[in-house]
This record gives sequence, structure tokens and C-alpha cells, in this order.
Amino acid sequence: MTKLTAGQGSRGWKKDFEIPEDFFDFDGDRPEWWPDHPDVRRAVEWLRGYIKPAEWRQRRLAAAQRVYQLIINGAEPGTTGRFFDARDSFAYHLFLAEASIDHVWNYDPVFGSRIVPVFAAIGRNLDLLQAVGGIEERVARMVGSERAQPNGPFFELLVAAAYARAGGKVVFVPEQRGGPRTHDMDVTLHGRDYAVECKRMEVSEFGERERGRVRTLWGPSSAHLASILCSTFAQIEFLVPVADVPDDYLTRKTQAWQLAPDQVFEWGDEKGRGRIGRLDLGPLQKELEYSMVLNGSTRLAELLTGRYKRHQSMISSMRIKYADNPRYVAECDYATILEWTPLAPTSISGRARDVLRKVADGIGQLPLDRPGIIHVGFEAVEGDAVEELRHQRIVASMSEFDPGQTPLEYVYSHFLAPESPPDQGWAFDETTDFRGILPTAPPPLIQPFLVLEADAQQRLGGHWKA
Repeated sequence: MTKLTAGQGSRGWKKDFEIPEDFFDFDGDRPEWWPDHPDVRRAVEWLRGYIKPAEWRQRRLAAAQRVYQLIINGAEPGTTGRFFDARDSFAYHLFLAEASIDHVWNYDPVFGSRIVPVFAAIGRNLDLLQAVGGIEERVARMVGSERAQPNGPFFELLVAAAYARAGGKVVFVPEQRGGPRTHDMDVTLHGRDYAVECKRMEVSEFGERERGRVRTLWGPSSAHLASILCSTFAQIEFLVPVADVPDDYLTRKTQAWQLAPDQVFEWGDEKGRGRIGRLDLGPLQKELEYSMVLNGSTRLAELLTGRYKRHQSMISSMRIKYADNPRYVAECDYATILEWTPLAPTSISGRARDVLRKVADGIGQLPLDRPGIIHVGFEAVEGDAVEELRHQRIVASMSEFDPGQTPLEYVYSHFLAPESPPDQGWAFDETTDFRGILPTAPPPLIQPFLVLEADAQQRLGGHWKA
């Protein structure tokens, strides 16, 4: 395994660094703890084949440089601090999928849990996808002109594979540049011709705003605790919208705890309830005596908090010594964790966006001369209460939806729930809801899962009831 080379500074690193040419090459036999994944590899090699080798090396290097630049130097003021360049999001997707099988020291399990299962599904269905009409042009656009927004094209590939598995003939509809908007694919299945449109929803802007607001609320406390190296574990449940929480709310709670820092401070008021106390670094430091821990991973969070909770919102601050690879922690003598949960009905409602707008938009892309199907996909990572409410809204809105003169037969809503457990590279849950709008035949997809394998264990009810 190779390692990043950089100049030494006060924390072991400084701003100027270089990634060596062999940084993506694995040296030696593959260890047992890192098995190959043939389905992921098939997808990686197939999609990589649409990019010239020299171009991919350049795009992969740019993706890696951005990751390590952010880790070592932090985000530039006024930037998002994302690990991927928004102008080439596809390269980061392919970079992580490739890392999971060929250079695991670059793999990020948190974001990778959203990407690798999709690659696995594509690789598992590759023979079917390669027989889909128009697939070459569709993939070429995804890796090229549409590299900034690959989530939609990936979703289309998953939907196309689902119809192909069901025995359908699938053909992507060519893009008409400057012409009228068209649907994504034509499908012939069970003797019927369907027009299929795919819509991909991103994480709600409401949730992003609340996350930014919590960072602002916690900022003064975080800075103070770091200045005195007081390792802290705070847990807060907001009972009102985060936007309505006073600017000094968390600062006052932290100050109250600091009057007796050896005791746990608990409170409950009309704004929220919570507790603040000392954070025990012992479990993490004991682990670091004989191994390294990936910074920002759920394993690190588990060692610091004592348990793992799926999709828990968290803000952390740490003082660490880097390992040879700066993505890993070698030593830690200070850490502060804030776990926060929005419980206000307005907060849950703001995150639980319905599919109504996407379906209404898709109506305008469906023809009038054949049955139409709309698939809407989204990552269900905002919490179980949010997804349960979202499902209730989908049931209500689709039961009353009027497509006008468009022969829309069914709407499929795909709840895609990736996660990164501490003891696994990734895990994936999936819930699909389908609603008849103007049905004249049974639903075309009886097994409508897109990512899970056909023999995956299933249960009744949505994943939020697990």
C-alpha cells in the first residue's frame, strides 16, 4: 500500500503536498479483510471504458487532490467543504467505487455507502443493460456533458435494469437538443408499450438550512471548549424549528454546565431538551494503541459516543495526530461531539418533501398515445419520522392526483436508504411504494426494487418501521 507524501509541519502536515503516481496502486496480495466485489468491478470497468485512460487519470487525480486538500488544509472560506467538485460529481462517484475495490485507503464509507451499492446493482445487471437500446449515448452523456449531475442518470440505469429483469424491451429515448422535452425510455412489457419517465429528488434544502443553523448555534460553544481542551458530549433535541432557537441558546446551556463540569447538565424547556457532559476518550485511545481509525467514520463516532445510530445528525471537533495517511487518526487528546435531533413538527414536515411536484413535472414529458409510468427516487436519510410522514403524504397526494388527459397509469416512489455501519463497508435499505393513477392493467413491475438483490430478505412495511 502506498502513502501520501507531504512536507512536515506542526501537526505532521503542511499545505504543500503531492500525490505520487503510484498512489492508486496496491502493492502485494489482497488481504482477507478486503475482498474483491466482482459486481462493483464490472460496473467500474464498464463506465471507466467510456473515458479515455489519460483523461480518467487526470480526473481521478483531481478528485483525490480535492479530498486530501480539504482534509489537510480545511475548506476555503465561503466554500461548501464538499469532498467532490460539483463540476465533476461523476468522477468522485467513480473514484470511490474504484477505491472500494482497488485502493481502499482512499475509500470514504459514508459517501461510498450511497455510491457502491448502486455500482453493485449496475454490475449485477450489466448484461441486461448492455442490451438496452440507446444505452451507449445515455452513458456517454453521464460521464461527459452531464458529469456534474450523475444522480439522475444513475437512477435511470437502475430503472431500466428493473424493467429488463422483468422481461421488458427497453429503449432510451434520444435527447432532442433544443426540442420539446421527452420521456426517458420506451418499455415494451407484457404485450404493452409504456412511456417511462424518471425523476430524482435531492436532499431537501430545508434540512441543509437547519444543519447550517445548528453549526452557527454551536459555533461559540465549540470554539470555547476547544480553547480549554474540554472533551464534551452534548445531545440536544429541538422542540421548535431550529430557525426559532435564540442565537445564544446553546451557549447559555454550555456555560451553565461549565459551572460544574464534572457533573452532567440536563435541561428541558419550550425550545428543547438535552444533556451535556464529559466525553470519555478512553475507548478511542485504547483502540488507537493497536489500530488506526478513519476520521469522520461511524466507527470513530461509535468509539466516542458508545453506540451507532443510523442517520444521526452530528457535529464534531477533534485534536488529532494524523497517521501516514491523513484520513486516519493515529492519536487523539481532545474531542467534542454534538448530536442533535429536530423534533418540531415544522422541521419534520420541511424535510418530508412529497413527490407531487416531480410527478407533475413528469406529466409534461409523457406522450398522450400510450400508458405512462413515472418513477421518483430519493435518498431516505433524514430520519425515520421524516420518511414515515413522507410516505403518508405520497399516499394522500397520489390518491387525489389528476393527470388530466395524460394516461398516467402508475407512480413508483423509491425510498433509497444507504448507511455506513461501523462494522461494514456499506449497507442499504430500500422501500418502494407504487400507486395506481389511471390504471388499465396490473402494475408493470411486481418486484420494483432497484438496488437490492432479488433474493434480499424483505419484510412488510417501510424501512422506517424497522
